[in-house]
Amino acid sequence: MAYSSLAAGAPLLAASLPRRSSSRISPSSPWISCAPRILCSAAHSRSRISCSISRKDAVAARFIRGSDEDLDVVPAGGQPVITANLVAGLLWKERLRLFVSFVALLGCSSCTLTMPIFSGAFFETLIGRRSQPLWKVLRMLALVYVLEPVLTVVFVTNMIAAWENVMAKLRSQLFRRLLVQRIEFYDRHKVGELTSLLSTDLGSIKDIINENISRDRGFRALSETLGTLVILFFLSRELAPILGLLMLSISVSVAVYKRTTLPVFKAHGEAQSRIMNTGNETFSAIRTVRSFGGERRQMSLFERQVLAYKESGNRLGWLKSANESWTRIAIYISLMTLYILGGMKVQSGDLAVGKMVSFIGYTFTLTFAVQGLVNTLADMRNMLASVDHVNSVVSKSGADDLLARGLGDLKRPSEGVCKLAWSGDVVLEDVHFSYPMRPDVAVLRGISLRLKQGTVTALVGSSGAGKSTIVQLLARFYEPSKGRITLAQKDVRLFDKTEWASAVSIVNQEPVLFAVSVAENVAYGLPNDDVPEEQIVAAAKAANAHEFIVKLPQGYETLVGERGSLLSGGQRQRIAIARALLKNSPLLILDEATSALDSVSEKLVQDALNRLMKGRTTLVIAHRLSTVQAADQIAVCSNGSIVELGKHAELQARSGGMYANLVQSQRLIFE
Repeated sequence: MAYSSLAAGAPLLAASLPRRSSSRISPSSPWISCAPRILCSAAHSRSRISCSISRKDAVAARFIRGSDEDLDVVPAGGQPVITANLVAGLLWKERLRLFVSFVALLGCSSCTLTMPIFSGAFFETLIGRRSQPLWKVLRMLALVYVLEPVLTVVFVTNMIAAWENVMAKLRSQLFRRLLVQRIEFYDRHKVGELTSLLSTDLGSIKDIINENISRDRGFRALSETLGTLVILFFLSRELAPILGLLMLSISVSVAVYKRTTLPVFKAHGEAQSRIMNTGNETFSAIRTVRSFGGERRQMSLFERQVLAYKESGNRLGWLKSANESWTRIAIYISLMTLYILGGMKVQSGDLAVGKMVSFIGYTFTLTFAVQGLVNTLADMRNMLASVDHVNSVVSKSGADDLLARGLGDLKRPSEGVCKLAWSGDVVLEDVHFSYPMRPDVAVLRGISLRLKQGTVTALVGSSGAGKSTIVQLLARFYEPSKGRITLAQKDVRLFDKTEWASAVSIVNQEPVLFAVSVAENVAYGLPNDDVPEEQIVAAAKAANAHEFIVKLPQGYETLVGERGSLLSGGQRQRIAIARALLKNSPLLILDEATSALDSVSEKLVQDALNRLMKGRTTLVIAHRLSTVQAADQIAVCSNGSIVELGKHAELQARSGGMYANLVQSQRLIFE
């Protein structure tokens, strides 16, 4: 069905749609892995649907608003995301919890360190070496046994709560930084790599506290190691060096173990990563696997990777057992030495029995504390490696300053660009462009094109002619290498990208929907905080989508699946059109919006598009020339240039012209 000739006028829904408020970014959004370009075109808004908001959403919104006070909306490009100053500042905000944790740590460590002393006193009382009543010793032991777990709970809960707050802010900061990177950043890095920064790398940073909070790890291990050494030298200067040698031998053995097993750990991790990648790739392309009968091949590939993972796991198990055996041998040698030397001193009367019992207790305390401390140091090494990885990935590519500038001023209205776009022309002036990943390949070579306000311009041409690149430049995913794009005679680079995104709507051939409800997908086009349900329904009706939406199991609250997989192509397209209607932008780009649809769906979608285009400056990309006959002007692209420009009848009448040849090759029958 052809695009109808469009007269200037107000959009159908203009009266029912509110004016725009300031766009705001949502750091907690889970949609980074779906489509960076869609996020950019939707102004990175902090959308929230009033008809489906929950208590958790409200809590998240309060956290986001609070995090704006703690963190920069966007750090300066090229700088590290995670720095010592940033972490120190966040920890300072948790100083009360950290102080309580520190006091509790001193208390619970003191309880642990006094246990062997009271145990020694208990044995001396039993054998009559002490005149102190037994019940007094037991009372002290009972008090220590009660206080230690209570203080441990206070220490652990406050420390974890403080660190969780810090990690929440770090995740928010990293997400913000990732979200405002230039589009070429997403071209360079895979989605899995970016989501890994938020999960695996930040997980390693989180684990430095959460996994080292137990008695034999982290701060607890450090305090117990230092305390044990002081007490041992106080009890017996002759026997203390024995445990010092024990600590040294265990430290060396664990350090050697960590260093020698590093290649095995790396191989084990790589094998695990290959398993995950195979699983993700197989499940994401399950329809392709089914259509080619590739289940056996995928099973075989997966089983080979599982076998490699198992073999590396067996090697790790052998090395762990060897390390554990050496540690136990060191402990047993130390114990035997203590038994021999200590027993001789006890028999000669130079050492009390109680002190000997205390020494044996401290042997085990020191052993586990040193082991835990070495493991914590290894975790710290992993944490520093993760921090370096995050900073190296993000800092190599600077943030999009024109986007960051708009996000940094959340109170500035974005209506100025929209007002200009409702009345002014969009002009490409001698635009040259090469993609940042391929700077030596010229994609556009001096494109000049005027999109008159309220008219429809069609771009046609063979694949690779530069049509999609023009779309990406108009959406400002990229900026021209040379030349400029103007709106009402003003260079669009004068506007930040959040302003520009509010003025442009894009409907693609394969629209990306998020794995949320139908209502939330429609409302994503509006950057307001609250979207009344009646506006969502009005937009859906105008997009010919309301009828099929109400037939869904939960109506507007029906989840659409990953990337809209639970809906048909025509249904996804109509929801995307409803989203664009709700956004109410004066500039509209249709990139092969109906080419993948059957005739019935195409008619419904085309009717919705005709409503959407009314009064808007529209650019249509199409391969099927039957869909662009009625456009106000048709631009023919070839090798990055505009080679023909005019109406359908004019271009078709040019004998031997490129457009006429395209029409002939498609063997179209025109009215």
